Amino acid sequence: MNAKNKEVIDKRKAILKTTLDLISERGFHNTPMSLIAKTAGVSTGIVYHYFSGKEELINELYKEIKLETFQAMLADYSEDFSLNERFFDIWHNYVRYSLNHPTRGLFLEQFENSPYLKHLEGDFTQAVAPFFSLFQQGVEQGVFIPLSPIVLFDLSFAPAAALVKRHFAGYVEMDDELIKAAANACWNAIKT
Repeated sequence: MNAKNKEVIDKRKAILKTTLDLISERGFHNTPMSLIAKTAGVSTGIVYHYFSGKEELINELYKEIKLETFQAMLADYSEDFSLNERFFDIWHNYVRYSLNHPTRGLFLEQFENSPYLKHLEGDFTQAVAPFFSLFQQGVEQGVFIPLSPIVLFDLSFAPAAALVKRHFAGYVEMDDELIKAAANACWNAIKT
């Protein structure tokens, strides 16, 4: 990679990281493009060179973080493992990743509860395929209750996200014992 390409990637990454930090701290509406540029150490024109506007910048940040989260959840994933093993591996990977990246989780929550989300639902079809395959197999094998994979996904991982949020708010301590018990509860909630 030549120096110019590296500089382009570095500036783009700096803009995205700065946006993540500022939005996690200040929210969407209190994070103007001028502040993003100043904090990232670039001109506002450079920000607009990479992103057509704030909405595109926020959408791109969301896509990157969401895909990174899915990749982390699938670390060491193998179709050769049983449904049970795959479910618990994914669940634990999600919690560990979320605990280690609190600003990403806060950003995802803000984004997913905003009007921005409606534009991106179809962008993750390939990334979620392993999850939906797992749940579909479970339904076909009679292991999981007969609900759509997206409902089973939400029943499995929304509680994990909520517990991580409560952990950072100081209401629960996500230690190994609670993580294991909560994962078991989510497994039991979807199995027949």
